Amino acid sequence: MTQEFTGKTVLVSGSARGQGAAHALRFADEGAKVVVSDIRDELGEAVAELIRSKGGQAVYQHLDVRDTAQWVAAVQRAESEFGSLDILINNAGIVECTAIDELSDDAWVTVMDTNATGVFKGIRAAVPAMRRAGGGAIVNTASIMGIVGSWGYGGYIASKFAVVGLTKSAALTYASENIRVNAVAPGCVDTPMLAEERVIMADNPYWDFDEWVATMPISKIAQPEEISELMLYLASDRARYCTGTVYPIDGGLLAG
Repeated sequence: MTQEFTGKTVLVSGSARGQGAAHALRFADEGAKVVVSDIRDELGEAVAELIRSKGGQAVYQHLDVRDTAQWVAAVQRAESEFGSLDILINNAGIVECTAIDELSDDAWVTVMDTNATGVFKGIRAAVPAMRRAGGGAIVNTASIMGIVGSWGYGGYIASKFAVVGLTKSAALTYASENIRVNAVAPGCVDTPMLAEERVIMADNPYWDFDEWVATMPISKIAQPEEISELMLYLASDRARYCTGTVYPIDGGLLAG
């Protein structure tokens, strides 16, 4: 471990499980002080406790990313506990597998509020704290479905395209203030959310999961920790010339 994030504070939304938990643990391994945040309080507390048991610094903060006041509280917690907010990982999200003509108003609002508006509110809350810190890095979780379309998934795809647009706009807006903004676009990752998605789509005649994985150039599902390595790079000083870009990490799926 390089401890390259020693002295830095990172807030990771949606970090009670899956990719978010992996990101929180890897940042802690590299010396960061971590604010674990989620709506799954018991799981989130367990992630923070695991970091502390390994000698790291972490607190858990309840955060529904749709709620402006909870974003403000999370940023304030980072500053009050650790003195600054240097890195925001906008990771929280939900999946929505429904075709557009079958998608209800409520389902559309829920997926957009979580995946797109949640990222907007995170950026808005973090920027003033990063100004106080003299700069910072924001990494948003998009998806390959924020770059290309797919059967069904109308609301999810719209939300992830919105994340890509927010990333580019924020990067241009805050570059002069030493705040970098990038996005990671994962493909298929072995997480609880993927397991839930597979149950929802099990009877869908248009989607054979195993067949789809077999068509990938690297014919396997990614592990969350593999996504974490790209997150760490983009948040680090090694990526100080990187901003406004979306980085696919998909086993070559988009190359064809």
